[in-house]
Amino acid sequence: MNKRLFYLDFVRTIAVFLIIVTHYNAAFVFYNNPPMYEKCILFEMPFNIYIGNLGVSLFLIISGCSLMYVYNEKCEIFSFYKKRFLSIFPMFWLAYLSIFLLKFYLEKGVDQTIPKWKIIYSILGMDGYLSEYGVNFYILGEWFLGFIIIFYIIFPFLRYVLDKFEKLTLIIICLVYIITLLTYNLQLDVSKCILIRLPELVFGMCFIKNEMKVSKLLFIGALLVLIVNAYFKPNFYASIQTTYIGIAAFISLVYLSKFFECNFMYNLCKQVSKYSYAIFLVHHVIITYIQSGFDLMEISDFENILLFVGCNFVIMVFAIYLNKSDQFVKNKLGYICKTNN
Repeated sequence: MNKRLFYLDFVRTIAVFLIIVTHYNAAFVFYNNPPMYEKCILFEMPFNIYIGNLGVSLFLIISGCSLMYVYNEKCEIFSFYKKRFLSIFPMFWLAYLSIFLLKFYLEKGVDQTIPKWKIIYSILGMDGYLSEYGVNFYILGEWFLGFIIIFYIIFPFLRYVLDKFEKLTLIIICLVYIITLLTYNLQLDVSKCILIRLPELVFGMCFIKNEMKVSKLLFIGALLVLIVNAYFKPNFYASIQTTYIGIAAFISLVYLSKFFECNFMYNLCKQVSKYSYAIFLVHHVIITYIQSGFDLMEISDFENILLFVGCNFVIMVFAIYLNKSDQFVKNKLGYICKTNN
């Protein structure tokens, strides 16, 4: 059993918070004309990149770190895919079915204009990821779910080539990254392209593989990158900025985590990490339903903060319930399988 790394839980907790803030603020930024930036919680463009992009970038790096930490020494293919399947789909299907039935009741039916065969996208967890390719039965989970499924599929290969040909692999990834950015013309949003996100994923893998330490000098360098980008606000490729800002933010947070390593923060971050996937699945739909009951145009700053806190409380309650339901179902299925055998 590997020792739990506090800095990974710490960064994951920050990333979870950023994603929740992103979708809470979306009601003020994207669904109002003109946008009401003054009502946004905290900020909308930290370090000159969209707050959601920062949260996703941190999640990608953490994903690379976490998998490499568990499978650095050995990765048995069948066992790996079995564990990844069980970590994703049972909880996703449980959450999806619950929200689907709720929407069916509240909306008195299902959208008949959506081709029925597209339910396969939802069953596979790819509905959010493929949303640019026509309407489907996407409800929850965001595009990141489909993306992380793709990453899980290719992880054993990435791990192998990094283990055998690390320098060559890193060079090829950088070249593919640049070429893809310069030639990209797919309907799929560029931020969803696995080739564009490889540097973040592989950085996380290499961070663990090479047992990297964040020195004070490296922290200062990363912090300067964040400050300079925030001050000068460059207007070149957002994807490039997201890549280096995400990595710089991760390095900075890893260094800062040691100043927060106490029993309270350790337990808090551990709990948030434990329920992070459940939070990710339900947070957006919960925020949407709660906000729909308020006049966001007229809400005061104090009421807005209270509403945000309330959303977080409800999200956590549902995440805990979903996590426990997932464990109950898995335990029951495991018992049934053992009994049948």
